[in-house]
Amino acid sequence: MATSLDPRTIAQLREEGIDPSRLKERKTSAKDTPYTTAGLPALQVLEAPELQNTNTRGFMLGSNRVSNFDKNRAQAQAVFLRPDADKDTIAHEQEHLLARQGLGTAAMINEKFDELLGKKNLAAIAARQNFVKDAVGAAGHLKEKYGIDNAYFDPSMLKQGGTALYEQLASLAGYEAANNVDLTKDPVLRKTLFKDKDVRETYNAITGLRQTRLDARDLPSYTRQPEPSEPGMVDKLKKLIGYANGGYVASAGNKKDI
Repeated sequence: MATSLDPRTIAQLREEGIDPSRLKERKTSAKDTPYTTAGLPALQVLEAPELQNTNTRGFMLGSNRVSNFDKNRAQAQAVFLRPDADKDTIAHEQEHLLARQGLGTAAMINEKFDELLGKKNLAAIAARQNFVKDAVGAAGHLKEKYGIDNAYFDPSMLKQGGTALYEQLASLAGYEAANNVDLTKDPVLRKTLFKDKDVRETYNAITGLRQTRLDARDLPSYTRQPEPSEPGMVDKLKKLIGYANGGYVASAGNKKDI
């Protein structure tokens, strides 16, 4: 298995106490394959026995030093899992791989969040801190309804300010990719974590396959798109009485109204 990984990845694995020769390829069925796999054509999903009985469900490799971003992009598209890790963990790590591919390292999602929200300096720090705080506040709902339960939603994350944002986003977007769910439309989260339209648009622009382009006709990666407006009361009334699609509808006296 080690021969399918690049020398830099192998060296980093050994530094982490992982024996590359013991890695085992994870066989996943179509139903357990997150849709974000489409953006990682050379993806390798590997199990590391050393992670068994640890708190680490999975990881990917890279460096947060700007000077290493190009080296990060050139590394194998590989995620390393605890043998009992589930599809949500795979999807979480794939979010990080997509960020590494597009931005140079997973943690750069934090800065892209700031940029797309139009925030700088102290305002950017505050915006990220607010998201992390709201995500921690939503932990109970996320666990009860979706089973999203990891340390990134623990109150201890508040001590790190907004730095935990990219991990929380990977957990949320990873769950979406693995389970075909849109969390931004959840009625409870719509009143808390995703109550702000700017936050929703930014979240959708920096997660999932919006981190890459599968086709030249795709939208540019990491760009916000206006959220479709919800139908107003007049639109809803028209739909109820038959005007939903325009055109002619029958009326009393065999007349037609448009």
